[in-house]
Amino acid sequence: MMNIAISVFRNRISSRIDSADELLFLSMEDGKIRKRKTIRIIPSSPIDKIHQIIELQPDVLICGGLTKLCDIKLKNSKINVIPWIKGNTDEVLNEFLKGTLSKECKLISMIGWIIIKWGTKWIKELSNVPNAI
Repeated sequence: MMNIAISVFRNRISSRIDSADELLFLSMEDGKIRKRKTIRIIPSSPIDKIHQIIELQPDVLICGGLTKLCDIKLKNSKINVIPWIKGNTDEVLNEFLKGTLSKECKLISMIGWIIIKWGTKWIKELSNVPNAI
């Protein structure tokens, strides 16, 4: 059996794990979802939130952004963290289950966020700097 946790905000991947109020928690067996439930996570601090996630013992955590400290704590707990994911929760879950949730998807998502946040002019300027992107 494999347990998957996805940080969610409404029907989307939450932008940051430490600000997520809910996790979609799935139990998979023989390639099929056996259990699907939404879990509220409302601890007093971001670190308490990470400890609550660790107590759930997911094998995989799919999330948006996370701090280095959160990443280290989760990975030290033997959780396979798939960070920097954006999009509709069900679409991301389907991509993960098909094995097509890739680094390219994450990179496109991050570049898309940068373009929205900073505009294409900034991206063009940054792309001229070696090793910037």
